[in-house]
Amino acid sequence: MNSIVNLIDEVREMTDTFVAGMRKEPACRLGLDNRCGSAYVDNNLEAIVVDKSNARSFDYYGGFEYIKGDDRVELGDYVVYFATSERVADAIECLMEHDGLCESEDM
Repeated sequence: MNSIVNLIDEVREMTDTFVAGMRKEPACRLGLDNRCGSAYVDNNLEAIVVDKSNARSFDYYGGFEYIKGDDRVELGDYVVYFATSERVADAIECLMEHDGLCESEDM
């Protein structure tokens, strides 16, 4: 029998599996304060994903508190911040610089 509870469980399980396949990075590699902790980065470099329990640190120490609307989505036990937000795009670009995928304009 289908139920909303089963659907929620399936979505959480799928989300956990998907996030587990993402790369986990410390905040400093994203150009953020170490007090943020760590985050998962989407393989296509389109989003940063954090555990809901850690989202408050990213909001406060990472400057993500102003990311709202379609740029921020809660999914299961995670908060997804999309690179359509300038703050997130800057963090992903910092990671790309660490990986040698691009050079900063400041260099």
